[in-house]
Amino acid sequence: MTTEKQLSEKQTMKKKLVSDLIELVIWLLLLWMSYGYLQTHPAEKVSFFSWYKVIYQQTEIFFQNVFGKNGEWLKQKYSLESYYQAMITLSEEKPCIDADVIKDLHETYEALLDEPKNTLEHKLQYYIDKQYEFDWKLRKECPVDDEELEVPEVVEEISPDAEIVW
Repeated sequence: MTTEKQLSEKQTMKKKLVSDLIELVIWLLLLWMSYGYLQTHPAEKVSFFSWYKVIYQQTEIFFQNVFGKNGEWLKQKYSLESYYQAMITLSEEKPCIDADVIKDLHETYEALLDEPKNTLEHKLQYYIDKQYEFDWKLRKECPVDDEELEVPEVVEEISPDAEIVW
């Protein structure tokens, strides 16, 4: 009786193993197909992976606020980064924008990305002024719909007691 029970348990375990292996293969196939889809559709890839960035940024801002540093500067920096990205994308799509303006926009954006957190309160106003300057140049050279390029609300909220270093 115990041998029949052991054989039955072994057969059940083998069936379960085969079933699990088939399920694993199916899931790997679906994962591979999803990866292939994301590689051929860049917009989907960006929308899928952008939430990681947002969660990281919000977590970093939270910890900056909790541990005595001003997270509002960091929040404004991230807001400016996204606005600069929108300006770059928009300017590269429009043929009427001067290449020097696009190059200067890229350089300013890279400098903003490389800006250390401890100098934000002194340098952020410079990047905001440059953002308004680029916005004006883009609208002057090539008319832009207001819906295409909106100034984020956070960028307009600069603390009046901020020290601005040029």
